[in-house]
Amino acid sequence: MYETREYKENETILREGELGQGFCILEEGVVQIIRDDKILNEIDQKGAIFGELSEILMYKRGATVRAKTATKIKYFENKLETLVAENPKFAVKMIRNLGRRLYHMNKLAIEGNTKNDILTDASTDSKEGNLVQTPTILVVEEKYHIISQLTDIFSLNGWAIESASDESSAINACESTGFSAIIISISLPENTAIELRRKLKTNPKAMKTPIIGMSVKGDEAALKKATDAGFSNFITKPIDKHSVGSTMYKVLRLDPSDQYFKVVKDTLFFKLPKVMSKFLIDEIKENIEPRIQKTINEGIDKIIVDVTSLVEIGEDAIDVVGDIGDRLEEMKVPIKGAFIARGDEAEMWTNLDGCEDWIVCKDPDEARQKMDNPQ
Repeated sequence: MYETREYKENETILREGELGQGFCILEEGVVQIIRDDKILNEIDQKGAIFGELSEILMYKRGATVRAKTATKIKYFENKLETLVAENPKFAVKMIRNLGRRLYHMNKLAIEGNTKNDILTDASTDSKEGNLVQTPTILVVEEKYHIISQLTDIFSLNGWAIESASDESSAINACESTGFSAIIISISLPENTAIELRRKLKTNPKAMKTPIIGMSVKGDEAALKKATDAGFSNFITKPIDKHSVGSTMYKVLRLDPSDQYFKVVKDTLFFKLPKVMSKFLIDEIKENIEPRIQKTINEGIDKIIVDVTSLVEIGEDAIDVVGDIGDRLEEMKVPIKGAFIARGDEAEMWTNLDGCEDWIVCKDPDEARQKMDNPQ
């Protein structure tokens, strides 16, 4: 009637995409339900049923089930209708099981994935395979130094990078790997860049992948030729990490404010860059209001601005921080604020409009503690 199976920690029990056949009942341990690299649920109750939805709907499995701990299950290959006909009480148990699952998912949908680990990342070092699907970018470029620079920039965001030096190696790479984006150097010999873009856009495995041109700043003739050939997004050499990051976030359809604002322990955290260019100032300012709105939506009510990277306090830094205070004041957002600042001028930051009630602390932990427990 059933087969007893045992799994070690991090082993896959049921795999997403498989044709559903059979279902499981938990005997011992804890299992995780994973979809789109997020842990949707954990099951630890002995006698809990899982894997039955695919059997009921006759769909491929919509999620992976992984053992969080050493786990023992009963695996049933019987058709559900046969089992229910022979044991009606089992049908009642299964309905209750589905009801609990629906209740849990509705709760998650209302709360939202706020980056505060409502949905925990499903990364693992398990030999079963890497469940984390980070953006992977192919760079087609002859110059090793350029590839090295881009690798350094992308790695800060946790993105993976592969490289190819010519047309054939790029096409071969696309045959074996699905890339999130492809960057092609316009300065490749002859018309290689334009020819390669044309071939990739007719390749079923790469035709929907965003393709970015990489041009030399000031080479207007090459830029026009690439634009006429269909390139619509560009990054330029020499490589500017802020400009490249901004372009890639937009191309990958990621939230651009994540470059500057982070959520750490239910607090919005912003560290002022040591060097402030006009491009960077404009980018940060452009993202302040959307990020505040997102922060409100996520239920976060604290913000920390760290200015300790500044060698000296200049007008640019005051302008950016002041803009944060102004936006919060204009939007009438009840967010508690704190500065991480040191030195004789630390208190001056609270003179900015909208920051009068903020506190000045030495580190983020002190700031969170004081904001959570005001005197």
